[in-house]
Amino acid sequence: MYSRRRVLQLGSASVLAGLAGWTVLTVTGGIGFRLRNYTSESYEARVTIEFYGRTAFERTYRLPAASGADPFVRTEKNAISNAPNGATYTATLFLDGKAEQTISATVDCTDRDEQEIDEEIDIDVGFGGDDSILMADSNC
Repeated sequence: MYSRRRVLQLGSASVLAGLAGWTVLTVTGGIGFRLRNYTSESYEARVTIEFYGRTAFERTYRLPAASGADPFVRTEKNAISNAPNGATYTATLFLDGKAEQTISATVDCTDRDEQEIDEEIDIDVGFGGDDSILMADSNC
């Protein structure tokens, strides 16, 4: 148990560190994505997620064609499990080896309901037309 004096000392140290420009990103959440294919084509899809210029996640999937009006959906709920709140990440989609789209976003969705992905990236191939690719991060 900390004494009142010790708690005040720790609090003062935190405030001074913040004023000095030191920041510590301690709140973490997960990053996941939903990869949807609305087209009649199948693809080899690779998704990468980078923090600070370093690859934190990279995986290749077989992305089958849509079934009628229903897209094929691949969900990766926990691509990154400990993403620091406030950090910027870059996600890139490659189709058949070609970089198709890249987005940069900030981790700002943490501590959401267990059934949801904290920070969710939506990746839609062919939504609105066979040549369209849309990538967006979740809005909390």
